[in-house]
Amino acid sequence: MELSDPARLSLLVKRYAEALAALELTHGEQPLVLPTAEWFPDTFTQDQESMERLLARMQGYAGLEAVDIDVTLSGAVDKGSCGTGGCGSGACGTAKPAAEAPELSARAGGYSISMPAPALGHPIAFTASLARMLGCVRLIESGHAAPDAAMSELAAVGLGFGVLLMEASYLYSKSCGGPSVGRASALALGDLALPFALFLLTEGHKPRRAAAELAVTQRAVLDEAWALASSNRTLVERLRKAPERVAKGEFSLTETRSWFSRLFSGKSGKKPLDAEARALEALERGDDLDAVAALLDRNAPNAAVAATATATAAKPSARSNDDVRSLVDEALAELRAERDASSAAE
Repeated sequence: MELSDPARLSLLVKRYAEALAALELTHGEQPLVLPTAEWFPDTFTQDQESMERLLARMQGYAGLEAVDIDVTLSGAVDKGSCGTGGCGSGACGTAKPAAEAPELSARAGGYSISMPAPALGHPIAFTASLARMLGCVRLIESGHAAPDAAMSELAAVGLGFGVLLMEASYLYSKSCGGPSVGRASALALGDLALPFALFLLTEGHKPRRAAAELAVTQRAVLDEAWALASSNRTLVERLRKAPERVAKGEFSLTETRSWFSRLFSGKSGKKPLDAEARALEALERGDDLDAVAALLDRNAPNAAVAATATATAAKPSARSNDDVRSLVDEALAELRAERDASSAAE
């Protein structure tokens, strides 16, 4: 599974920007909603009361607390049997999304959701459906005329529901009949990943938090999207400050660059201190962490470089040198944490 082709990605960025412009969000305040007990602490028993409680909680995350939305369940809940008759418990695989899709309709004073009860047998599918419908309601309430399913999902990404939608976009399951891949979203995984990566960057969320709740395939595609989004910092900044310009096509989507080149993009052009440059190159090569740290040791042979930095602290270039050093220190800290976690797991 890969990202969509460049032409489609550019179109998706434009539509995502259109959704952001319509929603008029306060950037830096949008939540990253995760499928964890922290965000969904209520016990879900697949009944009307549970559905209403879940809907109310997700309305709050979407900023729709004041909007009247009701939900009606119809039919019997699918308990998840694979359907072959050989495993009545359904333990051999993951339940498939219900054939009948949830529906959203406007009514006097609010909105109604018709939720087929069989859909509750697949938690990822029906929560993603709720996220899409809440994205639609938020767009309508913001004055957008008749948003389609794709636009509604892009709005839901901007509201913080990207993890739910990415999980629903690639549903891998095993059963007696063999493995299968389904989808319970309007947009494919390769479509959703870049808008979600842009959401993480514009809102200041760490990608690791999202990746921890994603399946293997989704994590791999998000990694690719994150690298691409990180290579387009001008686009990220424009999405944050003037999404309406991006919606008009006033942006370019450049190819993915290496971590080292991205780190120095947008800098003043002045050469950083040699010690920091060597440390960054070593990180890019994947050198031993202790060896990288030694390059920055002010008591090591590089002390002369450090003394030069101290002597020039009052000069305009000192701040950029300090920024580079901070970035290296942060990268080292993160890599050490990963190494320690890996060692603990072993």
